[in-house]
Amino acid sequence: MSASGEIIRAYRGFGASMKQRLDEHPGEERLLIYLVIAILLFFVARVPNLLQVSAIQATEDISIEAIFVTNLVSSFFFAPLLLYAVAALSHLIAKAFGGKGTSYGARLALFWTLLVIAPLSLVSTILQVAFPAAWLSSTLLVGLFLLFTYVWGTCLSVSEGFKSHFLTILVIILTVFGLTVTFRLFITG
Repeated sequence: MSASGEIIRAYRGFGASMKQRLDEHPGEERLLIYLVIAILLFFVARVPNLLQVSAIQATEDISIEAIFVTNLVSSFFFAPLLLYAVAALSHLIAKAFGGKGTSYGARLALFWTLLVIAPLSLVSTILQVAFPAAWLSSTLLVGLFLLFTYVWGTCLSVSEGFKSHFLTILVIILTVFGLTVTFRLFITG
């Protein structure tokens, strides 16, 4: 089945979809393709907002094109490095809680989740452009985050051999919340 068909089929059961990915055992090159396609889709979804911000930030010395290209390069260079680190960290945390999976499984869980969620990011952008209301933007952002957390928690639970994915999801939410609070306290002093 095509990748787009597999993504659509994943919405019938995220755990079953992850189990199928693990059984197929795609190579590292396939995982990298999942990641690059997801990053591309997320970047395309950010383009309207990026153009708006670029128009505001542009000066005589810094053009809109320079801001756009800088974001493009950072998306395709730094995001993969960061996401590989997040996958490794998630595997180490899962090991601490008794996970029996591999770092490969943790990468597959994160990259497959990103690929499955990325098309919804495009739909979210279309809705935000069509109906530019602040409440809609916030609602879609929170909804995407919760869905991402659910899918990643489910996939990570399957790859690490956990019986329940709800605890994994709870740990992800608490970790993100803790990091956000810490970051805000650190930045705001």
